[in-house]
Amino acid sequence: MKNTQNNLKKLIDIGIALSKEKNINILLEMILNEARIISNSDGGTVYLLSKDDKKLNFEIMQTESLGIKFGGSSIPVPESIYPVKLYNDDGTKNLNNVSAVCALTGKTINIKNAYDNDEYDFSGVKGFDEKHNYHSKSFLNVPLKNHKDKVIGVLQLLNAQQKDKIISFSDELVDLVEALSSQASVALTNQLLIEEQKSLFRSFIRLVVDALDKKDPVTGGHCNRVPLISMMIADYINSDKKEKYKDFSFSEDQMDELYVAAWLHDFGKVATPDHIMNKSTKLQGLYDKIDQVKLRFEILKRDIELEFYKKQVQDSDDFKESLEIKLKQINDEFKFLEQSNLGGEYMSEDLQEKVREISNYKISVNDDIKSILSDKDVDFLTISRGTLSKEDRKIMENHVSLSYELLDKLTYPEHLKDVPYIAGCHHEKLNGEGYPNGYTAEQLPLQARIIAIADVFEGLTAPDRPYKKPYKLSKALKILKFMVDDNEIDPDLFQLMIRNKLHLKYANEHLRPEQIDDINEKELLS
Repeated sequence: MKNTQNNLKKLIDIGIALSKEKNINILLEMILNEARIISNSDGGTVYLLSKDDKKLNFEIMQTESLGIKFGGSSIPVPESIYPVKLYNDDGTKNLNNVSAVCALTGKTINIKNAYDNDEYDFSGVKGFDEKHNYHSKSFLNVPLKNHKDKVIGVLQLLNAQQKDKIISFSDELVDLVEALSSQASVALTNQLLIEEQKSLFRSFIRLVVDALDKKDPVTGGHCNRVPLISMMIADYINSDKKEKYKDFSFSEDQMDELYVAAWLHDFGKVATPDHIMNKSTKLQGLYDKIDQVKLRFEILKRDIELEFYKKQVQDSDDFKESLEIKLKQINDEFKFLEQSNLGGEYMSEDLQEKVREISNYKISVNDDIKSILSDKDVDFLTISRGTLSKEDRKIMENHVSLSYELLDKLTYPEHLKDVPYIAGCHHEKLNGEGYPNGYTAEQLPLQARIIAIADVFEGLTAPDRPYKKPYKLSKALKILKFMVDDNEIDPDLFQLMIRNKLHLKYANEHLRPEQIDDINEKELLS
């Protein structure tokens, strides 16, 4: 009675310990360790069923007397140890291997003496024994089943011992190990289900980014690189033992939260119109209207030629020279508009005024006199930076609000509940001048600050933007430094990046060689 109570207490304690472990590799190791202790076994193996349900993979292997420990917290199981096939090459069940039969039938198999057993093939075991001067005698194989009663693995114990002698596994020990295996199966199933849910959610994230990539390859590339930079920064924070973050470290859940938020920060762009996302010129809508402007200039040149022919003597040299000068001027002005249409870092007020002057030209279409450029054309062609008008920019900036709105519709586990908020803050600034909400520093969690600086750094250095050349590292970092000085991005994160040379590590893998130039790190850290 007392022994039964002790065993019951042991099982309860083991069950509690197993239920607390989240790392599957460590959990498997715990399962084998506890099973070996409770049965006083010299060794054992934990197998897990492969995804195609055709093999048993070696996950944990131990033989105490030989000092063999593979898997879990020890080194991985060598690749030279092949999985156990559940089916032969002709598709029939593998009934020669005891672990395979245990998995196929879902029943416990107790082998009292492998050397006396002719039901299963133990030739591999005997070869192992000869090589290592060992004697594998008693085996206990117990199936591990999930909540649907499906076998997900096998627990195999080797050589039960009593007073330094190898004994067979008694019925009492079998009952005890089966009880433990049942508890272990519950804990293992829970963790496998959690892993499956994580895998499903991350697959969904990848699906979203793939959808954005199909919609706009530039955004797809951006959404792949921002989480990469974000996680690099987080890793540096966790390893920072001397500076700002020496007393701080992200937990595993917080790292997962950052990872998900970084991948989904531009989720709202799924609803942003293509002609805004892909706007490589100022006049681009569903198509680039510069071709319409070119046609109007051809009409203008026609009208000028007609006017000259009416007023001038056709064989006059002065007439020809004046006409050529005027037509060249018109061509040059159209080339100027073509160049203006491309956008850029900055368009001066003088150049904007030149666009307005050109718009004063009139052309005749079907006896209707109209300006060569519409008011809207002028507005677009005088955009001072980039290719987006104020209206376009509002539509583009709305992707942040959409990201929050759409992500907030999902049901998250507790540790991911702030993903919509973090993702929705990546364009906010510490000084409160960001968008969409104008949050200030105290409202921006560290994860949001990380994504914000990663977002800007990637945008400045992105090698695949069709509407602008990528900046060199030195220029990109100077712009980040200006943003630090203007209290827009987190200064501690910026200094962490520079001190750890994140920019170089990232650039060597993801930027063009010509973007990597000399950087004055002392100046950036001042």
